[in-house]
Amino acid sequence: MKMPCPYDDLPRLFRRCLYADYIHTGRSADYAIHESGATLYLLFECSDGGEDWKSNLNFPARAYHNGGERWYAHRGFLSVWRSVRDEIEAKVATRVSRGGVREIICVGYSHGAALCGLACEDMEFLYGERLSVCGYGFGCPRFAFGPLPRAVQARFACFTVIRNIPDAVTHLPPALLGYHHVGQVLTIGQRGRYSPVDAHRPEAYLAELSKR
Repeated sequence: MKMPCPYDDLPRLFRRCLYADYIHTGRSADYAIHESGATLYLLFECSDGGEDWKSNLNFPARAYHNGGERWYAHRGFLSVWRSVRDEIEAKVATRVSRGGVREIICVGYSHGAALCGLACEDMEFLYGERLSVCGYGFGCPRFAFGPLPRAVQARFACFTVIRNIPDAVTHLPPALLGYHHVGQVLTIGQRGRYSPVDAHRPEAYLAELSKR
């Protein structure tokens, strides 16, 4: 199984996500694409309005097909990703075809972290044999439902959930409903330092990431 690519400056990566100039799609799928040398960054914005929260709370599971494999995901996040998937794939394909891109790093925060995870799985499917692909979801909610096919699990091996104790968003939807995280989970912070709401704030993530 492919292992996640390491990133040794998570605070800088998180700031890149926080302060990007996003393309606003009107479907809660606000994203940005940055090129830096041989690295292509796909960035996904956190929740910033009512439409985003409608998607967040639309959590019954829905089937998703990629590469012939069927698995189930959070319906709201999946709907948002599908609304922008073709647009992002086309832009990535154009940049990769020009040559020079050697890695794709997907990054998202909160609502955007779930989209980042879906994007990471897709990019690994499309480019994993040619390029290094990895993803980092800061404050990521659970978006996978039920057992995953082995091939899908392998594609998520390059995705890392960054969870600040006791960030409430990273515990939603509840595991009792069948939802779970995918890839690796990196836990930061300490119990008792934040409330479940405060632990999700960007300043809390930056503070704890800077201590690593």
